Amino acid sequence: MSQPNTQISDSLFQRPMPVSFTLLTKLKIEALETILQQPTSVVLEKAVLSFIEALPNGDRSLVQSLATRALESVQQSSQAEPNTKAIRVCNTVSGKQFRYRGSLEEGIETLFDNSQPLRITRENIDLIRQEIESRKGPALMGAIFAPLMPHSIGKAIQVKYRLSPINLSYVVPLLRERGLIRTFKESRNWYIEAIESTEPNP
Repeated sequence: MSQPNTQISDSLFQRPMPVSFTLLTKLKIEALETILQQPTSVVLEKAVLSFIEALPNGDRSLVQSLATRALESVQQSSQAEPNTKAIRVCNTVSGKQFRYRGSLEEGIETLFDNSQPLRITRENIDLIRQEIESRKGPALMGAIFAPLMPHSIGKAIQVKYRLSPINLSYVVPLLRERGLIRTFKESRNWYIEAIESTEPNP
């Protein structure tokens, strides 16, 4: 009873028959060049290897060389991409200048002179926005970790999402710059308030 299953298994993993280096092969090479311009993945790499293995020996070395160069080019481009993003400048609510890459839509990377960058994802930025917008009226900012300030946005994002309140120091200025919130100081504390959109609801 197990013989049919064995035959099916063997046919699934059978090596593809070699094909001639014809016009069809040339078209496949061109398609391969296009595919390799996209971000690589394990599935893509396996598909490329299977395609190369199906070619005659002479053609295989040519395509292998092409694929290797293309993959190296894609990898180098992906590694260099974060460093080629424009560096922007903004000020914290207290007026201290900081440098960053990215945006509210794609996430930001805050740069420091003597330490690693602070990366804040788009998802975390959205969580911070939601917390600010959920408050009715002004809310205490609380961008410090020790101690966490009671009833502050900083404490809320730490308790709910395990986000450090220090994220507020760099997200809040960008939200303010975009006109989504306003900030003001009372005594020694900073407050945040969401600005209601004036656009009509759809």
